[in-house]
Amino acid sequence: MAVLLLLCACATPNRSRPFDYYMLSLSWTGDGFVLHGLWPEVVGSLSPENCAGPVFDSASVPDELPRIMPGERLMEHEWMTHGTCSGLSEGEYFRTAARAFRMMKIPVLERESPSAVRRQFAQANPDFPSAAFQVKEHGEYLAEVRVCLTTDLRPLACGR
Repeated sequence: MAVLLLLCACATPNRSRPFDYYMLSLSWTGDGFVLHGLWPEVVGSLSPENCAGPVFDSASVPDELPRIMPGERLMEHEWMTHGTCSGLSEGEYFRTAARAFRMMKIPVLERESPSAVRRQFAQANPDFPSAAFQVKEHGEYLAEVRVCLTTDLRPLACGR
């Protein structure tokens, strides 16, 4: 009987772990920003990754996603690493990520310092606290902008 219960628990789809907020990751491609991912985050702890859940199914990807998130390989990675921890189905996870991406007003950027990029994002998105934006560089090049959002996609000041 215990073995049967264990098997049933393992077969339960998308057993997420609790989290406090989302981190929206926008990757810089040189031509503009694309959706990198939407990551469940936990305050003061390691964020959940690679939770139990169904494997990636490209048929569950919303039609609009390939226009803003290039590459099925990235989609699969984001679903398996982060989406399975969201408590959402794959389709819901990607629709939520696309909705978060569409919420952002992305400024036209020139090569500037991380603080200038962060300031430009804050100015383009006045309903967001300026602390909602984090800028990451790879060497001397802009790599990504991360945006903190509540679990219902409201702007949120990022912690440290």
